[in-house]
Amino acid sequence: MKRILGLGLFLALLSLPLLAAKNSQKFLLPSDVRVGDVQLQGGPCEVTWTHASGSQVQLTIKTQDKKTVTIPARLVEGKHSTAAVQTYVANGVTYLRELDTTKEGFVLQDRVPDMK
Repeated sequence: MKRILGLGLFLALLSLPLLAAKNSQKFLLPSDVRVGDVQLQGGPCEVTWTHASGSQVQLTIKTQDKKTVTIPARLVEGKHSTAAVQTYVANGVTYLRELDTTKEGFVLQDRVPDMK
């Protein structure tokens, strides 16, 4: 009985990384972008998210140069054909506005200048 329980616990621990992988997506930042007060280098990045409550999530963006930023976002359900990054320019600075996976989108909720 102890062996079966031990095996079950071992298998459960092995499945945790698989569950975490569902809450991550790789993106390609088309250029250098600003997220809040942090400037991120363009190129590949990995985004992971945790559900805070309701439609609120915490996004963690990790770039190829190992810079990491965590920021609140709003989860928007909806299908997209591909993963995409949406940016906008305000006062000559490119800001990250939204990240879309094939199943959902994330609208960043940081304080940035008004879009013009």
